[in-house]
Amino acid sequence: MPQKVFLTFIALLFVWVLIAGFSKEEIMLGVAVSGIVALISSREFIKGSVIPKLHPRNWFYAIFFSLVFIVEEVISHIDLIFRMVTGKINPGVVKIKTKFKNPVALTLLGNAITLTPGTLTLDIKNGEIATYCLDKESKRIEKRFDWILEKVFRRSVE
Repeated sequence: MPQKVFLTFIALLFVWVLIAGFSKEEIMLGVAVSGIVALISSREFIKGSVIPKLHPRNWFYAIFFSLVFIVEEVISHIDLIFRMVTGKINPGVVKIKTKFKNPVALTLLGNAITLTPGTLTLDIKNGEIATYCLDKESKRIEKRFDWILEKVFRRSVE
């Protein structure tokens, strides 16, 4: 249990510092908030053993996912600008089937889809994500993040 709390604390504090900055007050507040949240949520945040989650391959894929996300974000912005200028919009709801059973993996995938411009995750049920997008015929939305998240959460896939 202490390992899970510590790992959760470190992850939360890392995100806090990235968002809030490096001032002394922000770091002190980040330590306090991250500690409280880690104590409350570490059981849900980290399921199973901690040791496999510390494997360098998992961290490599997590960092790689961040880079893929940034690239997809830029491509989506360019695509959205193109669609706004040309008026080529075919909006609709697309259902994406995933292999994930882990709620953290499903939530991360849903959030990654929602954060890219022109898309919005509406619902996640039974490993299926309902997403509103500006081009319902595009197959690209299904392939954006699924493949890399399978590597990050390799034990959470069927």
